[in-house]
Amino acid sequence: MYRWMTAAIVAILLAGMAQTPQFSIRAASAEPVDGWNRMELDGRAVWVSPTVSLTSADIAKAEPITTPDGKKAISIELNDAGADKMRRLSVAQMDKLIAMVLDGKLIFAPRVRSELSKQAMITGNGLDDETIQRILSSVKR
Repeated sequence: MYRWMTAAIVAILLAGMAQTPQFSIRAASAEPVDGWNRMELDGRAVWVSPTVSLTSADIAKAEPITTPDGKKAISIELNDAGADKMRRLSVAQMDKLIAMVLDGKLIFAPRVRSELSKQAMITGNGLDDETIQRILSSVKR
């Protein structure tokens, strides 16, 4: 009995350590919204919808890139379902924020300036090598 319990505890601990990072894209707001989660990003408050609009399952391809001005970024290509979701989200959030959340932490909240669909780029001040690798590992299947 003790061997079984020990094996179960070890299995649970290993599963917890090996979890794939969780990446999602959601609607967001610079102003308070009832029922939305208040998160911090670069010293400012952002209200993030609890409803997930896109996940890493919607991303067909992701790769690290360097922008023309030398900043780190991730180029993403969405699958067909993801492109449709992104289009709908960007239309609904035009001139508003969308939130990119990694493991429950807000990592980027850009303002939507145009309709988005199949191709996108993730950039931001908090996009360091570790965050890039965590996002990429959430996409790899």
